[in-house]
Amino acid sequence: DNNIARLNKTYYNNIDIKLNISFPQRSAWAVRTNEPELAKAVDKWAENNTKSPKYKEILKRYFELSKNSPIPEVLSIKKGQISVYDPLFKKYAKEQGWDWRLIAAQAYHESRFDTSVVSWAGAKGLMQIMPRTARSNGLADKDIQNPEKNIATAIKIMASLDRSFSTIEDPQERMKFILASYNSGIGHVLDAIALTKKYGKDPQKWDGNVAEYILLKSNPEYFNDEVCKFGYFRGRETYSYVNKVLKLYEYYKSKIKA
Repeated sequence: DNNIARLNKTYYNNIDIKLNISFPQRSAWAVRTNEPELAKAVDKWAENNTKSPKYKEILKRYFELSKNSPIPEVLSIKKGQISVYDPLFKKYAKEQGWDWRLIAAQAYHESRFDTSVVSWAGAKGLMQIMPRTARSNGLADKDIQNPEKNIATAIKIMASLDRSFSTIEDPQERMKFILASYNSGIGHVLDAIALTKKYGKDPQKWDGNVAEYILLKSNPEYFNDEVCKFGYFRGRETYSYVNKVLKLYEYYKSKIKA
């Protein structure tokens, strides 16, 4: 099936799907026989949206953007270089008193150090900044993919999140909350904190506490709770993001001098 091949191509960039092995086949949606209105709704959506931005978003997300980039995590261990953007990471991380290697680890997971990448949702540049977020932080649309301005704005966003979580005393714990909020938006993290408090766990700690409720926010019992203000959230991606960034950061610390 061509769609399955295209989807797998985004995960396994060593496969070649160019050879046609059949003439094009028709595809169809299947719904339960007692759901005719659902079938009509799907047909109507497909008919009206093949040229819409949302349809293009879906194609980009599932069939065009690689999920397994071949870009290396370190440019040169021998030279102590993570990427060509190290000087910028060092410059702007220093302004906040942060380890530049953490920002580099974040950038790797955001864009694989590719300034031209645009996500399925429209986030752009090294640190994958959404246009509306860029504008709210004084960054013009035309400058989002400028490496220095992109990194500077990302640090500005994270510094604002740092202030929002100033009551979290442990700086290492606070950074986990900052990373999670950078990935998901602060609202869902605040909801998870509220749930953590409600169920008697520690709202100052991420692992095993707030992180648990980020994951549970995909469950109606939790995202419909009166303490939640931001609704449903599929927290698996944010949970994984925090873990991956911090794991890569530890690797960088073991291989690259500060």
